[in-house]
Amino acid sequence: MAQGTFPLDNLTFDLITILHEKSKALEAYDKYLRDAQNDQQVRNALERIREDDQRHISELQQHLHRCLGNVSGQKAA
Repeated sequence: MAQGTFPLDNLTFDLITILHEKSKALEAYDKYLRDAQNDQQVRNALERIREDDQRHISELQQHLHRCLGNVSGQKAA
């Protein structure tokens, strides 16, 4: 079986995968927040967790941009 080259390195692929999964989690949190509308303590906890995931997504996006810049031959910042 012939082996081809994969256009993304492992780290870039990993970042894309994590971003995808965390983005799906944000959608799930929206549903969970609706379900917790009558329990403010749970709602507050879910909101904090969702905000953390949103911050993680933003940070990972920055790393992904840098990695993609390296792939296209640009110098990393």
